[in-house]
Amino acid sequence: MTYGRNFTNFHTDCPEQSPLTISELLTFPAVLAGNPQVFAQESRLERRIQWAHVLETVDASSHLRGHELVLTTGIAWGTGINFRMFVAELLERHCPGLVLELGNAVPQVPADLLTACHELGLPLIAMHEPVAFVEITEAVHQHLFSWQTRRLEAGGEVTDHFTELMQVGTPADSVLDHCARMLGSTVVLEDSGYNVVHYCSPGDLPKGFFEDWQDHSAAQHRRGNPERYAVPVVVRGKQFGTLLCPAEAEHPAGVNHVLTMAASALGTDLLYRPGPLLWKLGTANRLLDRLLNHREPDMERLHTEFESVGFATRGRYLRGFAVQVATTADPQEALTELNDLWRAGGMVLGGSAPGAPQVLFGLYSSEERAHPQTLGDRCDPPLYVGSVATDLPKATVSLAQALAGHELELPGTGKVRQAADDPLALLVHELRHEPAIQRLPQQHLEPLLTLNPTRRDDYIRVLESYLTHPTNRSKAAEHSHLSRSVFYQRLGDLEKLLQLDLGSSATLTILSLALHVYRHSRSTRPRQPVT
Repeated sequence: MTYGRNFTNFHTDCPEQSPLTISELLTFPAVLAGNPQVFAQESRLERRIQWAHVLETVDASSHLRGHELVLTTGIAWGTGINFRMFVAELLERHCPGLVLELGNAVPQVPADLLTACHELGLPLIAMHEPVAFVEITEAVHQHLFSWQTRRLEAGGEVTDHFTELMQVGTPADSVLDHCARMLGSTVVLEDSGYNVVHYCSPGDLPKGFFEDWQDHSAAQHRRGNPERYAVPVVVRGKQFGTLLCPAEAEHPAGVNHVLTMAASALGTDLLYRPGPLLWKLGTANRLLDRLLNHREPDMERLHTEFESVGFATRGRYLRGFAVQVATTADPQEALTELNDLWRAGGMVLGGSAPGAPQVLFGLYSSEERAHPQTLGDRCDPPLYVGSVATDLPKATVSLAQALAGHELELPGTGKVRQAADDPLALLVHELRHEPAIQRLPQQHLEPLLTLNPTRRDDYIRVLESYLTHPTNRSKAAEHSHLSRSVFYQRLGDLEKLLQLDLGSSATLTILSLALHVYRHSRSTRPRQPVT
C-alpha cells in the first residue's frame, strides 16, 4: 500500500548561526578515526556547519538546503564528472566543506577535484581510513542540538533578567551596563541622528573608537550594518535610537536576543520617563565626570567622545557653568529650558549633581567668546561661569571654577557672575584639603576668632573691607558701612589685637589668604561628587 501524504513541507530546522566550525569538526573522535588529510587554507576552516548530509551523487542542488557539510565515498560518481561545476554548486549552497572517504570507489583524490577546491576555496577533507558516516553525522547533529538547547535555556535567562529590570524600573544607563557585561563587549546607544547617547564597555575602548562617529555610523546603517549588530529601540511605533555592538560579541542566547531584550527595557524606561534627553543627562554626567575628575588621560579620545554625542569642542570657545535649580523645578526640565534659551548662541552639555539644593553644571560651547545671559524660570540666579577655554584641558579648569563659584557663593552683581574674577577664593577652594591651608585662620586670626561672635563678626567685616581696598582707607570705610573715624579706630584695634603691621604687603597677603580660608570653611555647602 502506498501512503500518499505530501511530506515536502516537513523538514528539520537547522540552526541559523552554528557554533561548529570545520576546525572544531576535525577534533571529533569520529573524524580522527578516518586519518583525515585537510586541503584548505587555514581561514577556510572557520566556516560554520549548520548540518551534515551524506551525498553520493554530484547533484547538489536537488539534495541540499544550504550550509550542510557534505560527506561522500564517491561511489556513484562514475567517470567524466565536471568537478569544477560540482564544487561551484556546493558553494552556491554555502557548503562549508566536503569530506571524501577514499576506498575502492575513489582510491585517491581526483586531481580535478583538488584543483577546483583549491581555486574556488572549498575545504576538502580526505579520509584515508574507512569511517562510519553515521557516527560523524550523529556527532555533528548532537553537538548542534545540544547547542540549541543551551541557547534556548540562555535565552530564557536573558529574558527573565531584562524582564526583572523592566519591572523594577531600571534606568537606561544601568540597562546598558547590564547588557555590556552580559555580552562582554562595548554597547552603544545612539539616537536617530547617529549621535552617541550613552555607551558602556567592560574594558578600555580602542583608540579612535568614536572618531567621526556620526559619519561612520550613518554609512554602516546605509550598508545594513554588516560589521556590527544593530537593534532599534522602538516605543509605540516611534524609533528613539539604535542599540549597537561589534560583530565580535557573543552570547549563548544570541547577541540579537540580548540586544532586543535590552532595547525593550530601554523602551520601558522611556514609557515611565518620556524623552530621550534623560539619556542625555546621564551621558553628560558621565562625560563631565571623566573630564572633571581626570578619569580619561587621553584628551584626544575624550574629544571624540564629546563630539560623538553631538557636542562640538574643536575650534570652539568653551565655558564651564553652574547654577542652582529652582526649588519647585525638575532638573531635567531646567536643563531642557537652558538648552532652548542658549541654543541660538551655542550648545550645552549639562548634568546634575544630586542632593539638595540640586545643581545643574556643564559646558557651554559657542563660536564666540560670549557667555549665556539668560536663565529662565527653572533656575535660581546667579549663574556662575568659568573662564573662556579653547580645549578640553582648559575647559576642565573653567568647569571647576564655575562649580567652586557656586559652592562658595562668590559675591558679585547681576544674574551672571564670572567665577574667575576672584582667583584667591578659587585658589583657596582648590587647596582646601591641604592641612597647611586649613591651619591658616588659627595661626593668623586666632586672637580675632576667640572674641564673642558679635565683636568677631564686626572686626572681620572691618578687616575684609580693608583687604578689599588696602590702598584707599576712605573707600574701605565706605565698604564697611562705618564712619571713617569708627573704621580707623577699629582698624587700629585690629593691629594691636593681631600684633601685625597692616601696612605690610606680606601681612596683607597672608591675612587675605587666612580670611578666605575662614570664609570658605563657614560658607561651603556640602556637594556630593559627580556621578
